[in-house]
Amino acid sequence: MSLVGKTCWVVGGVGVVGKSITRSLLRAGATVIVNSRSSSRLDSLVADLENPERLVAVHGSLLPGKATKTVSETLRDTTLDHVVAHGAVRWWASDKGDETFSLDIVPGRGRRFLEAMTPEEFSYSSSQLATFHFSAAQSLLPRVQFSNGKGTYTFVTGDGSGKPGGRRSTMAEINSYHLWGLAAAMRSEMAMSDTNNVLVREIRIGISMNRAEEEIAHDPRERRLSEDTGDICAGLISNPNTSEEVLNIDSVEKLISLRQEYAA
Repeated sequence: MSLVGKTCWVVGGVGVVGKSITRSLLRAGATVIVNSRSSSRLDSLVADLENPERLVAVHGSLLPGKATKTVSETLRDTTLDHVVAHGAVRWWASDKGDETFSLDIVPGRGRRFLEAMTPEEFSYSSSQLATFHFSAAQSLLPRVQFSNGKGTYTFVTGDGSGKPGGRRSTMAEINSYHLWGLAAAMRSEMAMSDTNNVLVREIRIGISMNRAEEEIAHDPRERRLSEDTGDICAGLISNPNTSEEVLNIDSVEKLISLRQEYAA
């Protein structure tokens, strides 16, 4: 598994899973770009990864109206080979960690149940995550298309529906399905393109990255599950010949099996 000489951009790279993806790509030899609107989260990422030379931390946004500037300024003299877009709707996250909160899904009003929203609020809120990733892809995908060789655009998404304890907000649930639709549409469009040289794939996570204390005591692990996820990303990117478009990780056993397959 080698990405030496390749440049990867990790969208959503400052969280738990995003940081593990970034670490694995660095270990595979890639130069890794991570952006964030939060300078403090970028500083924490750089410190946690021990200030690696090939990590490029960019204080900038990929939201609509800002993505073009962030990408053009960052890639002025750089070729982009791969993108990993971490979806960040995590059913295992706390309220403050859910991406729908950081995107300000209902401005100034916090968490709302579906039946309490107006149609206008629903229209705005239901597509925020997909809109963000559409904005990112619109600026990043052309850069990958004009790179040398086969590039990849890999979505890492959270599983949806039926999670125990109701730990996912209503709008997070809806946003996750919209993001799946965006990933599927990009796969279809790239597959039908006569000039396509970008593989669009998806890793769909349906297990908790933050295990309960009882589970950890019963089944301790030397590695975090998020680190295994990062290794799968790096291995998948470095293997453009695999035909699988969607990898479903619905159990720890499946996660370990895929890591052994792709991170070897």
